Amino acid sequence: MANTFLVVGLGAFGSRIAKSLYEAGAYVLAIDGEMERVDAIRDQVSKAVCCNAIDVNALRSVGAFDVDTAIVALRKFFDASVLVTHALHKNGIPYILTQVDNEQQADAIQIMGAKEIIFPSRDMATRIAKRLVHPDLAESIPLGNNASIIDLPCPEAFVGRTLQQLALRTQYGVTLIGLRMPSTDGRHAEEFLVNISPDLQLEARCNLLILGTHEQLARLSAVTQGQAR
Repeated sequence: MANTFLVVGLGAFGSRIAKSLYEAGAYVLAIDGEMERVDAIRDQVSKAVCCNAIDVNALRSVGAFDVDTAIVALRKFFDASVLVTHALHKNGIPYILTQVDNEQQADAIQIMGAKEIIFPSRDMATRIAKRLVHPDLAESIPLGNNASIIDLPCPEAFVGRTLQQLALRTQYGVTLIGLRMPSTDGRHAEEFLVNISPDLQLEARCNLLILGTHEQLARLSAVTQGQAR
């Protein structure tokens, strides 16, 4: 399943990032052990499930191992974070971000397979600094301290070209997770396209939802604006 996200833990951070990813057009599977939290987000994600996240069989049964990016937002329960991160890594999730409180926890969780660490207070400071240095990335969905999803109006240089021709992953290291464009059905203001054909030609009216590190996204933005350094 391509360009899909798992969010484990639906506290303030987990629920916010799950909703933001879904609003950006991504498939989001949200999991929490409390039914109240699951019910609160059910209509704002692709699928919401109440289950014990440290139960590997439960995770497998709801499709948690079928995504390609997982966010473990269990900061107040470090033991559970370790077990869940390890289970996701062991079952082949390519990219795992885990929320922790301190450097000691970060070191331990990386051994368990986390590719990226999320520090709430530090990341807030980093996000503000990045916004000031790269104002073109201000409208973004942060994913940890070094990655975001940006909503990029289709650059003029991309109009009329196919995704296969652009080769965004090869050229810039970024991943296109969806397209946002005005709806043609007359009932909705806009629509999101996911699982896009590589032969689709981009139009000036569409926005690209792109996942990458801050450095990759800044480079992409600079190049498309003719300001590559």
